[in-house]
Amino acid sequence: MKRRFINTFALFLTLILTACNENDTEIKVISQEEENSFGTKSGEYAEIGSGANFVKFPKDLEKGIVFATYDRGDIHEDIYVNSQEAIEAAQNGKELPSGTVITLVGYKDGEIEHYLVMEKRTGWGSQYSPEERNGEWEYQHFTPEREVAKDNIGRCFSCHANQERDQYINSLDQLKEFDLGNVSKNSSSESLIASISTDHWKVTGHRKNSKDVNKEESKLIDDEETAKRIQEVLLKMYLQQYES
Repeated sequence: MKRRFINTFALFLTLILTACNENDTEIKVISQEEENSFGTKSGEYAEIGSGANFVKFPKDLEKGIVFATYDRGDIHEDIYVNSQEAIEAAQNGKELPSGTVITLVGYKDGEIEHYLVMEKRTGWGSQYSPEERNGEWEYQHFTPEREVAKDNIGRCFSCHANQERDQYINSLDQLKEFDLGNVSKNSSSESLIASISTDHWKVTGHRKNSKDVNKEESKLIDDEETAKRIQEVLLKMYLQQYES
């Protein structure tokens, strides 16, 4: 009798343990499914602006077309587009082509303060949620030294999102109104100025003390970058005189 009771109790205990193990297994499975589901939702889209590293500093920026300028207090802005095809697309009511680069060069007190670049490439932006992406545009902020600045690029998306009807471009109207006839004129004048030799040019310092002025402290310009900046200044002076 005692042995039968022990056997019965052992069988009952075994059934309880089996049921508990099955319940634990079921709970774990459901929990894992929920975790997987949550992971899919949270990892489905990338953080907005995380593709900014795709945008490199525009090559041959100075060869681009300045299609708009703005003056905001002590800030002056020149906006470049890298191709005539982009302007033609805007003026014909078409989408700007892949490869379009628009660069805003900001000046303060005559010195470059920043470069703001937006670039369009096929497939860019597909990692973002539809509500946040700006079509196929990515953005980047560069310092006056043309290095990547520490900035929250997500702000660029928020700002340009308001211009969805204008292909996310704040100055699309200026692209549409730009006179393409100026492109050939600018190109020819730039070539003319670029052909001027600067090897014999000198830079002199101007000081209050006349003795210092008479000192021989000038030096030849042998730096290609310096010569290039001088050519750019001359070009702007020429264009301003031409427009007036």
